[in-house]
Amino acid sequence: MKLVIISFFSLSLVFSSTNLKIGEKLKYSAHFGGVPAADASLEVISKEKLNGASAYHVRFSARSKGLINYLFPINDRIDLWLSEDSLLTVKELLQIREGNYKRSQKMIFNHNENFVILNSDTLTIPDNAHSPYALFYFLRNKNLKLAKLNTLHTASGKKTTTLKVEIEKDVKVNVPSGDFTCTKVTPVKINEKKFRNRSQMSILFSDDENRYPVKIWLTMKYGSLVLELESITN
Repeated sequence: MKLVIISFFSLSLVFSSTNLKIGEKLKYSAHFGGVPAADASLEVISKEKLNGASAYHVRFSARSKGLINYLFPINDRIDLWLSEDSLLTVKELLQIREGNYKRSQKMIFNHNENFVILNSDTLTIPDNAHSPYALFYFLRNKNLKLAKLNTLHTASGKKTTTLKVEIEKDVKVNVPSGDFTCTKVTPVKINEKKFRNRSQMSILFSDDENRYPVKIWLTMKYGSLVLELESITN
């Protein structure tokens, strides 16, 4: 999705046990303005070597269905490679198709020297910058109830964005896969003068050991897409 996301947790915090399980696939039913709109999924494809380091290959995809497919076709796929030790983004391949809007890009991150190669351009990035799309998994592997929040720069295309996260605890939610108590995470964009309440994504993570992203709100070009967890394949 055309997102501008997310936040960062203080580096002094230790990661929880990595919840990335090879072969895990989370399937979602998606609604656009209350109308059934798309099927979506988050999937851990494999563990691979990139530049001699181990990385998880994960994928987010969404494809429209029914009436929405005729009115506003959606066909998005984002492949990410996340470093095994920190879940920082190593590589991103993005294909966005939303109505008449199309976008494709490849990003290679070098965190040691703080730059990213975007297609054929080389751009400077801040320390520990993420692809915004990687935060489904990065946030999932934080202890959200104990987290001390700080700001983070995210890199999306040629832009970096500073955001901070708002957390709401003990949120009850019902989705097709069941009833959950969750922690709600909402990134808020920051400008130079003040906070601007322009969140473009919220995620409800289950408060169990799996910390599944149970419900997701995504702001798209022409409205909001709500994803609800439908099934889990391990």
